[in-house]
Amino acid sequence: MKRLLFIALGVIIAVMLILGGAFGAFIWKFTPKIPDADYAEPANQTEARLQDFEYLRRMPEADKSFSPEELVAFNAVIDDLERRAETMTDAEFVMGVSAAGAVTENGHSGVSMRRTMNLLNSLPVRFAWFADGLHIVRARAEHAHLIGARVNLYEGQTPETLYPQMDPYFGGNDSFLRQNSASFFAAPASFLAAGLIDQPDHVTLELVGLDGETFLEELDVEDQATGFMGVQRNALARPFEVELDSGHDWRFLDPALTEATWFGRHPEQVLWADTLDHGGVYWRMRNVFGNAETPLPGWLDAQAQTLRDAPANYLVLDLRANEGGDYTRAMAVASKIGELVQPDGHVYVLTDGDTFSAGIVTAFYALHGAGERAVYAGSPMGDDMQFWAEGGGTPMRLPNSDIAIYVSTGYHDWENGCTDWSRCFWINTLFGVALGPVEVELEAPLLFSDYARGVDSGMEAILAIEAERASHN
Repeated sequence: MKRLLFIALGVIIAVMLILGGAFGAFIWKFTPKIPDADYAEPANQTEARLQDFEYLRRMPEADKSFSPEELVAFNAVIDDLERRAETMTDAEFVMGVSAAGAVTENGHSGVSMRRTMNLLNSLPVRFAWFADGLHIVRARAEHAHLIGARVNLYEGQTPETLYPQMDPYFGGNDSFLRQNSASFFAAPASFLAAGLIDQPDHVTLELVGLDGETFLEELDVEDQATGFMGVQRNALARPFEVELDSGHDWRFLDPALTEATWFGRHPEQVLWADTLDHGGVYWRMRNVFGNAETPLPGWLDAQAQTLRDAPANYLVLDLRANEGGDYTRAMAVASKIGELVQPDGHVYVLTDGDTFSAGIVTAFYALHGAGERAVYAGSPMGDDMQFWAEGGGTPMRLPNSDIAIYVSTGYHDWENGCTDWSRCFWINTLFGVALGPVEVELEAPLLFSDYARGVDSGMEAILAIEAERASHN
């Protein structure tokens, strides 16, 4: 008997050692190795910049997404920056660092947009992209009459022409670049440093007002940065803390209208569920984490259990503006989401260019889990089916400018499945899915012309389909 107990104990210890070793290997492999930034106090601005460039050159020690060709290009960019360190403007320095960080074209790697924009000048207005163009969505009180106007020309160029030219400074796919380029439009020095405009002191806009009339507006560029305001479209009708602390009176869209939409409703709630006409259910997730008051796993399990007991006629999983989080918290429910609707029901996975990181992975799990019942709706997400991520949220910080450089350590492939243990994120290798190529089936982007009058064009397209189906039953 003692012998059996010793054998059992030995087996348990061996299993624990194996599991502990595997977990340790996992942590070691995917935790970025951030280099130390141990530099002497720089004697001047040029030396400070050279130290920052020297440290930036070590990015590939932490970021595993570089191909051999990209590594050569990365070093060439930094070589050029070092040659120009003494003569470049502050904006050219900031955008040069951004260009180096974007060499891999990876949305999870590169500079922090927030910190970068804080180092640039700004206009007294803020912009956001919608399917029907670039619109002014908030402004200081003296320019409040511009809110809602669509930008037809920015310094003589269309926004649709300008934003793709910022691709060298920003990683990720076109949807991600388009959405985030709104920040560049608010910081003219970024376009000036990129050689896309030639006027440093003011910007001339050709605008189309809400009444359809076209007019010109000249806006002075601020001497100092007023603080970057990351305009997420789900929060366009409420003030940001930086605005409240700016010393200026900022105005924005009418919340009575924007919060009438499914997209804009309850902007403070990251998780929200409701019922829809014709037996539908609506889940909205702004992240894949929840918050301290409402952790995602418990909320999602409770929503799913209700539908297991009484499946919906259709389910809308709204992942628009979902910034990411921890997709393992949603994986169990998303991978079996098809079981939560009637046999002839639909699962609509609704996304946009702000759907990113774990939000994208959750969408892929849901599309796979719904099978033939899945409808991919909205507009393309902020990354492709193959991407690098898993940097742990710990950036490199350039020693003098304090610009944050995010890095990536694990590869994802949701089209073919990820089986290469040497670079794939191991959770994907064990529990991932292979979807094959997917594209938006139901194009239902958010239109500003609808959003500003309280109509959610993305949801309206879905509700129209379900109303038509119900009329035939």
